[in-house]
Amino acid sequence: MDTVSTDMVTYCNCMKEVRLRISLVQSILARSVTVGHVNFDTELVFVQLRKTLEQVAMASLAANRRKYSAVFTNFASHWNAQRMLKALEEVNPNFYPVPVTADLLSTDEKGHGHWHVEYLAGGFLSKDEFVSLYNICGRILHARNPFDPQDPVIQLGYSVEQWVSRIQKLLAMHIVHLVDSDNFVVTIPNEGNVHASTFRPVDS
Repeated sequence: MDTVSTDMVTYCNCMKEVRLRISLVQSILARSVTVGHVNFDTELVFVQLRKTLEQVAMASLAANRRKYSAVFTNFASHWNAQRMLKALEEVNPNFYPVPVTADLLSTDEKGHGHWHVEYLAGGFLSKDEFVSLYNICGRILHARNPFDPQDPVIQLGYSVEQWVSRIQKLLAMHIVHLVDSDNFVVTIPNEGNVHASTFRPVDS
C-alpha cells in the first residue's frame, strides 16, 4: 500500500458522511437525540440506514461523474435494491467493499508500507443482507395501509444495533475498487480523517 490517489478524495468524503449517519443512528438508539416521538425516532433511524446503504453502493462510482449520474438516474426511478446492485455491477463488477484487517510488516525507503492483509470471514453486511436491510427500510418508511390484513410488525432479522455493527465491520477497514481506477484500502476511524492507500497484492 502507498500514498492515496486524488481519485479517492470523493470516496473518502462519502465514507465520512456514512460515519456521520451511523453516529446519528447510535445517538438516537442511546436516546441522546430524539424528535420527541418514538415512532418518528424509528423512522429517522431507518432513513439514515437507507441513505447509508445508498452511499455505500454508489461511492465506488463517485470519482466518475458520468457513470455515477447514469447509474443514479437508473435506480432513482424505482429504489429497488436488487436492481440497484445489478446496475452497479454492470458498471463496476467489484463495487462492493471487501472488509479486511491489516498489519504493517515493514516500510521501504520511500515510506511505502508493506502490509499483511486478512479478509474477514463473516460478521459484516453481505450483499444479500444489504438487499434485506434496504427492503426493510423501505417497508418502514412507507405509510402503512390501515386496512391491510397483514401483520403490521416488520421482522428486522437483526436488531438495529446488530445491523449497525455489521455495517461498521464491513467498512471499518475495507478494500474498494473505484470504477476505471485502482484498488484502495480504506480505514474509517471513529474520529478524524478517513484514510486510504493504494492496494497492490504482492502476487500482482
